[in-house]
Amino acid sequence: MFVHKYQSTKGITYFVKVYLGLNDYGKKKYYTKRGFKTRKAAKAHETAVNHQLNSGTFVHITAQTTYTYQELYQRWYEAYKDTVEATTAVKTADLYRLHILPVFGEKKISKISPLDCQSFITDKAKTFKNMKQIKSYTSKIFEFAINMNYIERNPMSKVIMPKLKKTVSENYWTVNELHHFLTIILENEPYKHYALFRLLAYSGLRKGELYALKWEDFDSENQLLTVSKSLGRIDGHAIEKGTKNTFSVRSIYLDDETCSILNKWKQETSREKWQLSVQPFSLDKEFMFTYCNRDGEIEPLHADYINNILKRIIRKHNLKKISPHGFRHTHATLMIEMGIDPVNTAKRLGHASSQMTLDTYSHATKAGEKQSITKFAEYLNKAK
Repeated sequence: MFVHKYQSTKGITYFVKVYLGLNDYGKKKYYTKRGFKTRKAAKAHETAVNHQLNSGTFVHITAQTTYTYQELYQRWYEAYKDTVEATTAVKTADLYRLHILPVFGEKKISKISPLDCQSFITDKAKTFKNMKQIKSYTSKIFEFAINMNYIERNPMSKVIMPKLKKTVSENYWTVNELHHFLTIILENEPYKHYALFRLLAYSGLRKGELYALKWEDFDSENQLLTVSKSLGRIDGHAIEKGTKNTFSVRSIYLDDETCSILNKWKQETSREKWQLSVQPFSLDKEFMFTYCNRDGEIEPLHADYINNILKRIIRKHNLKKISPHGFRHTHATLMIEMGIDPVNTAKRLGHASSQMTLDTYSHATKAGEKQSITKFAEYLNKAK
């Protein structure tokens, strides 16, 4: 134990520093008290603490022994939620609620050990795929606690991440499978569904990007589609938000037939809305695809709209199972197999780089390489 003086805004003051032993990490732990106006007052406090230590009655009450993981999570979340999109904040809260807080929530932040964290990651890896995400978000609360001076180290920092087996994604269709599906849609479903799935397959859009499209985003004359936003939902209400990243803001060309299909759908929806509307409106400001809810109100498509249609048709016609995101995979896979420049493919998909595209769709590169060398050989043979 010792007493030191230091210069503060109030002049010369004194502080007491008392050694308490080693913490859970084997590091020296101290009790510090500042703000004494005189050395005598500091020494008196030092003597009192020494007496309590010797008698076993000393209690070091600090934030680190009282705050639980959940309490610090709540303080962190209050600051975090204003730094991201509202829909992102909701998804983050769900991740903590479902996966992290049930394990760590009630534990005191200073009592969670590296072994606790290792056990959590090892167990969670058995049922959860994106373990980097789980580790990252679990770690954020420990980092917050360190920044707030509640703990000294992050117990997640030494965790060994399990090696996950890489599986080849089968979430896409071949050309023939895609055409078969679109034929079924055209012959058996409302034209809106045909226009919706045709655009999804021939554009490579993410589902949220498709849902957010308005007619003003479609330049029919120049055959351009502008992607600048996405659509999410909070408590069932549609919320427009930014795209996944800055690279996702893009303008892409559409083929002649897709443009023709969209123009036909625009004419159909225009007639329907003119009949329903009691006052003039601008179709350009309307969402490209909408539905009528249970209360008879017109809304942007709900999150499961495409999923429900797709599942029903796949089940009825015994098709290969894919998700709505599988149309994006199909679009990218076929472009790479055709030997289209990865740079252009990346721009069309809204990827940050062509390498990201190649890494994501590596299953398609071999077919693309074979097609490319075949074209190369045909070109050389013509020159003989």
